Amino acid sequence: MSDQQTSSPIDWSDEQYRQFGLVPQITPHGYHELSLFRTETLIALLDEYPRRHLQAYSMGTDPENNSDWRQVDIAEGTSGADLWRAVETGRIWLNLVHIEENRAEYRELIDAMYAHLGEHCPHLQNPKGTHSALLISSPGAQVYYHLDAEPNMLWHLRGQKDVWLYPAMDLELVPQDYLEDIYAGEIGENLPYKAAFDQQAMHCRLQPGDAASWPHNGPHRIVNVDMNVSLATSYYTPVVYRRQYVQLANRFILRNLGIRNRSMAEEGVVPAVKRMSYRILNRIRPFRRRERSASYITDLQLDPDAPLSLRKLSEPRLASFARKSAADGGQAV
Repeated sequence: MSDQQTSSPIDWSDEQYRQFGLVPQITPHGYHELSLFRTETLIALLDEYPRRHLQAYSMGTDPENNSDWRQVDIAEGTSGADLWRAVETGRIWLNLVHIEENRAEYRELIDAMYAHLGEHCPHLQNPKGTHSALLISSPGAQVYYHLDAEPNMLWHLRGQKDVWLYPAMDLELVPQDYLEDIYAGEIGENLPYKAAFDQQAMHCRLQPGDAASWPHNGPHRIVNVDMNVSLATSYYTPVVYRRQYVQLANRFILRNLGIRNRSMAEEGVVPAVKRMSYRILNRIRPFRRRERSASYITDLQLDPDAPLSLRKLSEPRLASFARKSAADGGQAV
């Protein structure tokens, strides 16, 4: 891996390895020192990155108003230098999604991360990195209170950001309907948020070389102090299967039957029957899901010379990443 062979890029205590993925924690790493994350390397990456996998967003300043989270179009021919400048001077969040599929050097890095964690964290039962995103974001940018369906974590590389990590699977913090709909892909990951939730959160300011991790489905939110670069990685363990199909059975079978008190238990005979029932019924006649394409329509386009690096389009359009995905025969995600 050339300069990726740093000495002990992950070197945690025995307790930190034992607790990984079970409690919120901040642990050290050495990946921020790699040339993969230098400015010139990242600008070149932005120049070459497939536009169907390059997402841009903007957002407001109120953490309780996640409706301000907006897709941003990227014009054809926008250079990596202009993308970088837009992030430096604007209120932009760039997601280079599926980086493990698009660049071999990042896939090699992520594979090494999870090989190490699998060796030192046997409770994960041989975790495998699934999909990852390189995040490049503006000073003051935020990610609203949300959760991800897959277990995931954040390797922080450049800048400073404030992170709040909240208890997982607490229905006072995440209503059950929202959890089920996120698993079903019917809504995005953003959740209703109240400032009072912070009383239950672990709050920390990440520095380069910090890794933030939390239990599966733990809600979290982020506010940048300055320009930031981070790597978000998702991974697979057997608990993903158990939880996923219980949530899908609750959403498409029990909720459709009008059952309000839906157990989220994942162990035992009843959860096993739920999982099997969902898989059989979905194979016979796939469950219909709500269409989310309206969320990819935007009237904003990235422009490093405009206020907040955003200019208003004359009429709304499908965001660039979604257009590119459709043109390539895929679906917008």
